[in-house]
Parts: sequence; structure tokens; C-alpha cells
Amino acid sequence: MLTCSHSQSLVPIAYELHKNSSWPGISSSYYVQSKQLPSYFKFFMNFSAVTLRYIINCFPYPTPRTSPQPEQVIICEHMNNVDSENKSFGDAFEKLVQVSVETMAITALPIDVWLKERLKKWVQLSGHEGSIVPATTCTLYKKQTGNCMEARAYENITKDSVLNGFTPRYFKQLQKNDECFIEIEDLLQQFADPSKTSIMDIKIGTRTFLESEVSNTKRRKDLYEKMTAIDPDEPTPEERACGEITKLRYMQFRERESSSAELGFRIEAAKMPGGSLQKNFKKVRTYEDVTRALIDFFGTDRERIRSRLLARLKAMRSAIERSHFFATHEVVGSSLLIVHDHEKVNCWMIDFAKSSPVDSTRRLDHRTPWVPGNSEDGYLLGVDNLIKILEGMPPVEVTIVEELS
Repeated sequence: MLTCSHSQSLVPIAYELHKNSSWPGISSSYYVQSKQLPSYFKFFMNFSAVTLRYIINCFPYPTPRTSPQPEQVIICEHMNNVDSENKSFGDAFEKLVQVSVETMAITALPIDVWLKERLKKWVQLSGHEGSIVPATTCTLYKKQTGNCMEARAYENITKDSVLNGFTPRYFKQLQKNDECFIEIEDLLQQFADPSKTSIMDIKIGTRTFLESEVSNTKRRKDLYEKMTAIDPDEPTPEERACGEITKLRYMQFRERESSSAELGFRIEAAKMPGGSLQKNFKKVRTYEDVTRALIDFFGTDRERIRSRLLARLKAMRSAIERSHFFATHEVVGSSLLIVHDHEKVNCWMIDFAKSSPVDSTRRLDHRTPWVPGNSEDGYLLGVDNLIKILEGMPPVEVTIVEELS
């Protein structure tokens, strides 16, 4: 998930994706946007279908009406003389192409200027750095692994109506330089000012690795060294003697070191109220640890956020229990994305790169403990425990008294 810091290194990646989109009728150096799409759809028949897909909500930039009848097309000067490196975003914005149709305002913005403005306040909370770039003002391109499992997962999720609204909207899969990308909804754009939101990424499930990742029983020295660097007392006498462990042993140790094994989830990262970014939640393991971390994340408006998040999670749990997708897929390495600001609170399921279908004769409940071969992942166990923590969270006045005592 991208939000709030600078990631200028991503600009070339996104620029290449946009530049080579080959939108008919539009220069590759411009990006078409609109305030809204009212009932004047016939006007847009002048555009190609591909172009229309990229006309989306954007900057609230009203175009004043200069005549009683709406102008269908207003041709503007070329913007070749705009130095996007030196001009501010505001300066460039004043020179945008403007097409006024009643309440609608379409603009064309140099891609590099638009991207730099879009990326200027972002940081990646978790996951592989540079794996997400903006596609439009409301969508993102997410880089895929070679097998494109996430694209197939989103296609199946889209068909499962009970999950509607609980995941980002999925638009399409595309290829660029032999790499696979998917275009999905940028969830932060549902908030008035994404830069002022508080965000938490919670890795959900008791197992965050695929069974295929740990099927190799070969012992490895590097994994032994990683384990002892975290906890020198962890190895058994046999492991100390050979100085090597299997990947399964290491992965289970890692899950146990966090709250994943016990609670079915762990906090990966958070942008806290006030804007500070926190990624070190390795010591947050117990029910009490998680409660304190969530209290800090909720800030001064705790009860409003807690109650709305609780209702959202209960609705999500009900949807998962009725979901055909969840019954037929192991969902590993997925996260809950929690976002709040002074007005809204919401939570979504994200990251389905390790979601894969199970044998057609089986049905998963996502609560049964995992043993090799059963494909259970503990997803619902994690949701259950997060709900319990929110239900048991002490009232604000109790916490204040405890802090003062």
C-alpha cells in the first residue's frame, strides 16, 4: 500500500506504463481526467472506448461556463514549453486543456507532472519497495510475480458478490516488458485528504507462507543464522550440532515470534495519527500488546473508530463465512488495511498474491489449525481474535485513569 512520503524513483516505471498505453486520440504525453461523468454520455462517444476507461474522478477544478450552450471542444495551446522539472504543479495546472460540458471538466495534464504530484507524499507501508505505482487518480498498478496468481484471485473475488466492497475493485491485468501488472482501486482516494489519514497494515492468518514454499526438506545454514540472530536460545541441541534448519522450521519459528501463531494476525506497519511511520511491531505479540498498539493507532477519537471498525469487521467476517472464494481458496499473506481520518473509518482485505485454489472436493473453514496438506490458513481465526480485542478494549475513561495512576 502506498501513502504519504516521497517515492520519486517510481516515476520512470509509471511513466513508461502510461506512455505506452497507446490511448487512441490522445497524445502519449498527456493524461485525461474528469471531475465527474453526468448524463452527457453521448458527447463522450467522440472518444474511443479505451480513452473513456481512463476518464475518472480527479482534481476539483471547475471550468467556468462562457456561453449559454456548453462548448463541446475548446482547443488549447500546446504545452511543449512547459518545463515540468522547474514549474510547480500549480503553474502547470493553470495551463491545462479545458473542455467544458455543463458540470463536467476534462483536463489533460503532462504525465510526469501528474505522477510527481501523485507520488510526492507517498511511502510504501509494507511489501516489496517499488511494486506499486499510480495508474490513474483513483487506481494503482501493482507488479505481479511470474505466475500472476493475484490477477486470477481478483478475477474470482469479483465474481463472488458477497465480497463486494470488502476488497479493492479490480480492473484489469496488463503486460509491460515481460512483466505482469494488475490495475486495482486506490482505496485511499475514498478519503478527503489521503495524506491526513492514519493507516495500519495487519497481516492476517496463522500461516503466511505457501505449503509449496516449505516443501523442500533440505537444511540451510543461512536460515539457522537468521533464527539465532533473532533468538540465540531457540535451536535444539540437534540443530546446534549441524548448524542448519529447514525452511519450514524457520517459517514456523518466525510466525511464533510474532502474534501470528497465537492470534492469527500480526501488525506489519502503521502510519500513526500525526503522520509518523512505524514498522517495528516485532514485540507486539500478546492480546495486551495488540490492544495497546490499537489504542495508540486510534488516537484521541478512539471510541468512534473502534465502534465503526468493529461493525465493519463483523460484516466482513459474515461475508467470508458465506464466500465461495474463501471456501475454495487458501488465502496466505493477505492483509487487512485499516484507514481512518476525522470523518471516515474503513477496512479492506488486500494482497492476494499467495491465494490459490484447493482441490475441488475440499472446503476450507479458515479456522482449523494448519497441518501440512490441509491448506488451512487461519484467516477467520485472525478476524475472530481482532474482533475480540476490539470488543474487550477498555473505555477511554478507564485508560486515562490507568495512565495517570
